[in-house]
Amino acid sequence: MKQKMVALAYNPKEHVAPKVVAKAEGNLANHLVRIAEEAGVLIVKDEVMVSTLEHLPNGKEIPRELYEVVAAVFRILVLEREKKNN
Repeated sequence: MKQKMVALAYNPKEHVAPKVVAKAEGNLANHLVRIAEEAGVLIVKDEVMVSTLEHLPNGKEIPRELYEVVAAVFRILVLEREKKNN
């Protein structure tokens, strides 16, 4: 199966909800994940989340029904960032 990735961004001062900022699959997905890792971007690998989000257009805020699931992913990222900074 081809690797897929979806990148989300969230700025509470500008947006109501996180939005999809990039999507890719195959070699491009591998390349973007590698670049993100090298840049220190925290990554959560969740195939179900990717398959749910990959259908949204870039720039689209996530639908309300995904708030709770995406919030759980963001909590993981915050905890990982805190561990990394300590």
